[in-house]
Amino acid sequence: MLIGLFLLLLGLMSCGIEKNNTTKIRDLEYTVLEEEEVPEELMAQIEEKKEGELKLTYTYDGYLYIARGFGMQETGGYSIQMKELYLTENAIYFDAELLGPTKEEAIGEVSYPFIVVKTEAMDRNVVFK
Repeated sequence: MLIGLFLLLLGLMSCGIEKNNTTKIRDLEYTVLEEEEVPEELMAQIEEKKEGELKLTYTYDGYLYIARGFGMQETGGYSIQMKELYLTENAIYFDAELLGPTKEEAIGEVSYPFIVVKTEAMDRNVVFK
């Protein structure tokens, strides 16, 4: 009887746990934006938080904007490479990486590298990898 009660309780507990399905449904099309193309409100948020790492989303006019910043860097010459943007059953996954400068590029003043991509608006959370 105890075993039956335990199995019943275990079954009830597992019903309340949401499965986090990370299986890719499809890649999402996106555009990497130039700074002047970023909506003003999002750009203000980026400016406010640029010294530290930032992960922001902003929905406007049927589009989802995803911003990823890598904080203050000692020099210029950094670039950011988009690795993936894809849809799963539960979320949108975003992955970008910071690429360091070459010796020739690693001069100049402090920089705050960031990237903003624009994609179709969806009712999903964004997961930054």
